[in-house]
Amino acid sequence: MLYELSGTRLRIVGTLHLLPPDGELPDWLARAYEWSDAVFVEHSPTDFLQLARQTSAPLDSLVSPAFWQLLNRLAASAVLPWSLANFQRGAAVVMALACRIKGISGADQALHDWSRRDGKTFGYVEQPAAVLEKLNTITEAEWTAGIAAELARPETAERQLRHFHDAWRHGRVEDIAASTREGLFSVQAIRSVLLTGRNRSWAGAYREPPQRSLMAVGAAHLVGKDNFLEMLADVSGRKVVRLV
Repeated sequence: MLYELSGTRLRIVGTLHLLPPDGELPDWLARAYEWSDAVFVEHSPTDFLQLARQTSAPLDSLVSPAFWQLLNRLAASAVLPWSLANFQRGAAVVMALACRIKGISGADQALHDWSRRDGKTFGYVEQPAAVLEKLNTITEAEWTAGIAAELARPETAERQLRHFHDAWRHGRVEDIAASTREGLFSVQAIRSVLLTGRNRSWAGAYREPPQRSLMAVGAAHLVGKDNFLEMLADVSGRKVVRLV
């Protein structure tokens, strides 16, 4: 999933943040990296975790008992660096959902490591504070509906990840788009905030780069209605061409 904004030095690659335990990165990701002089991924996970710490009362005193129990059931089998009670609501949901999936670091970490090894410019598309602010606009009721939809999927989280990984590696865009219409993103409020809203922000911030720049964002942002590529084409007045 590699695209180029025609007539510019910008290429956009769809990433997978987490791989199955035995998952591999596709060759086209390494080729996309080799072309670039600068790499930008979504945001810094480390900075996000630091900013996501709860600054007022513990989370369990700010949400309903049912919602708190739901989050703890999701995270029951994982060892977390801090209690969920120490996180803001949106971040706690993301962490609890991530606990359901056993995987290894994905494309973002690889791009970070390669850039550091080679001394390439490396940066972020958005600040973690902006991500956190968006997460916290989603209400408890909307999160509850999204989690219910996620848990209602017929496949286990591990099988979902494997199928998504296979579709991503082989560039099956329609399969990726179909998967983003299920589960968490089937709740329109969540989709609007985490996909559509962020796509619009990224496209609105576009400036033609002075060097060959690789923008790496989650594959879900590049497919379906109101995807980032369409918005970028509209804002820039240029065509987006698929390379891989």
